[in-house]
Amino acid sequence: MRAPAHLHDLTFDTEVAAGPYPPQGFLPIAEGALGNGDCFGLYWPLGREGALPLVCEMFHDEGRMVYSHSSLDVFVHWLGINRALDEDAWDDDEWDPRAHDVDDADSPFRLVELAQGHVAAGEPAAAIPLLDAATAAFPDLQKGWAMLAGQHMRLRNAELAVRAARSAVLANWAFGVPEAGVLRILKSAHAGADPVVAMAQQMGFAFGGARNNPDYALMQACIDRCWQIGDREAALRLSHNRCYVMAAETVSFQERERFDLPAWQLAFREQCHLALGDDRQRMQ
Repeated sequence: MRAPAHLHDLTFDTEVAAGPYPPQGFLPIAEGALGNGDCFGLYWPLGREGALPLVCEMFHDEGRMVYSHSSLDVFVHWLGINRALDEDAWDDDEWDPRAHDVDDADSPFRLVELAQGHVAAGEPAAAIPLLDAATAAFPDLQKGWAMLAGQHMRLRNAELAVRAARSAVLANWAFGVPEAGVLRILKSAHAGADPVVAMAQQMGFAFGGARNNPDYALMQACIDRCWQIGDREAALRLSHNRCYVMAAETVSFQERERFDLPAWQLAFREQCHLALGDDRQRMQ
């Protein structure tokens, strides 16, 4: 994965996360960490190994990730401002560094905010290019995909709405699970030969708290089909999402499903190497 030109003498973990949580392709940074496992880190969205990484934040106990900054340079600027303003506050458990933000012109959330203004004004056609740019900048942006699908539906662009909803299902669920509106669009769509849409139409998208869950078999069948038809990125994304929700199940559930996390991590790394030419386990 492509390393930033300037690492700013920051302290990085020796290994990139193997997934599913922290998500595969996440490299923690020591500076700015708030303790209890919460930290910032570089993140390469799957399929963007040749691009510069984004900076995301991991909320360890909650098992979720949040987009933070568009580049390491912006993050370092934010870090410097916060250290200058709160030089003695980093050891204060009640201190929240997010109170001091910086301008990040390339943040997809800036585009989403602009799009929300057009949505509120009843201007879906004006919102769509902004949401296209936001999801292109960060392909794991669930909110962006959901809004994009919704605006296409308002304009009766059903095919484009389904495409955006499909991308929401394939986005990394560590950053958020697909929204109900996205699932409604997919369930009413014509699946055709698309295994991802067909899978979504059969799934309940409810995980945990049950002795058996057919969603896992549906996901695995879709993953296998995606490999067969050559949709490698979809297969990899679904495999990571399946493992993400499986890893949160009880040990007894995992045993019944014959889930082996180390085996999955090894296989996933090899699959990334074959499909992407990059095993996503090192910064270069």
